[in-house]
Amino acid sequence: MQEHSAALQKIRAAGVVGAGGAGFPTYKKLDAQVDHIIANGAECEPLMYKDREVLLQEKERLLEGLSIMQRITGAKKVTIAIKRKNSDVANLLDADSRRLGFTTFIMEDVYPAGDEYILVYDITGRLIPPGGLPLQVGALVQNVETIVNIARAMAGEPVTDKFVTVTGAVDQAITVRIPIGTRFSDCLALAGGATVSHPLVFTGGIMMGGVETDLSMPVVKTNGGLIFLPTDHPVAMRKLAPAAQYLRIGHSCCDQCSMCTELCPRYLLGYPIEPHKVMRSLLMTGDDLDRISLWAAYCCECNVCSLFACPEKLDPKNICADAKKRLRENGLSRTPDELAALSRDVHPVRSGREVPITMLYQRLGLKPYDRKAHFLETNFVPAEVELPLQQHIGAAAVPVVKSGDTVVRGQLIADVPGEKLGCPVHASISGRISKVQENSIIIKAE
Repeated sequence: MQEHSAALQKIRAAGVVGAGGAGFPTYKKLDAQVDHIIANGAECEPLMYKDREVLLQEKERLLEGLSIMQRITGAKKVTIAIKRKNSDVANLLDADSRRLGFTTFIMEDVYPAGDEYILVYDITGRLIPPGGLPLQVGALVQNVETIVNIARAMAGEPVTDKFVTVTGAVDQAITVRIPIGTRFSDCLALAGGATVSHPLVFTGGIMMGGVETDLSMPVVKTNGGLIFLPTDHPVAMRKLAPAAQYLRIGHSCCDQCSMCTELCPRYLLGYPIEPHKVMRSLLMTGDDLDRISLWAAYCCECNVCSLFACPEKLDPKNICADAKKRLRENGLSRTPDELAALSRDVHPVRSGREVPITMLYQRLGLKPYDRKAHFLETNFVPAEVELPLQQHIGAAAVPVVKSGDTVVRGQLIADVPGEKLGCPVHASISGRISKVQENSIIIKAE
């Protein structure tokens, strides 16, 4: 037990958080006993090659990290999930992973195969309870980069770098390992610059990522990719549409065809999520609005409904996201009896309704950008980095340095009190503290 606690403390002290997008502190997630560990290398989002390159560049540390996780959690099974497009990587891993008793699971090239509800069901046959966690069915899911960082943490190496795919309307699609806090503009320069004027950037992915127009923003621990596109790209314009616009259009144009529901990945697994019913909420008020909003409660916001399924190009995802916010604010949820009554078996034609990545490229106008983003070996050190104090779920880190201080790469610069959920922040380059701001620390290289 003492060894278990010491390992978790090392992982916390190294600042390890979920690198796949959520940013949940890893030490807290690992503080459990499970039957099955799943390494998520499925590369869910289109155009992304970050997980592939982590598997190629960090194979030994990945396997070491999985062994560490197995010792901490007592898991009897370990599975590495990889998309079919990366089956060559699975072949490279196979001999070493089998020696350790690990298995490899090949997922089809569909979206959103990397969703943890889908991963857990496809690999274990177990359905996570609605709104629940993999732990509730004895599973633990971690992104492959997080697992590599666990191995580094046990060797005393804090999280200072990030694997990032830089692609889209750029001269050269690449995957690089760069210091956390590197600005988007520097990442763009590493890819040879933009091939369009005034690009914007999708952070984390086309489907579930955000959109930024400010290229001075920094890469954080949870960024997996930066996809640069023209400002007039159809997906960019849809993502940047204001709420008043998608609410007005949805109110007037939804004909209740139910395609959003019929292709919803969570609906196909049997969860009580029906986006077409949530669209009806645009016509309702009061108790009726609350009642119909409950059909949004288990939406994972994958965007299949809005960006692929809807023939009218409406926005069920954002309507569901708004409804979920209203449910949280009003403390509304389904009762256990309601959930039991609404539970269904996995849809019998689920596999025929999964969205092939190739179809996603065609539908979203991404085919011109469909190219491999191979790893670019670089010792790039930016002129400055900006390190946000909250790159994780939980309490923000508190600075332990001041302007003018000299720091070295890996040095602790902000920490979270031990009793609070959170992780520290470390200097990703050596240099001088230029500015300690309310939400971030800037380091200039010297």
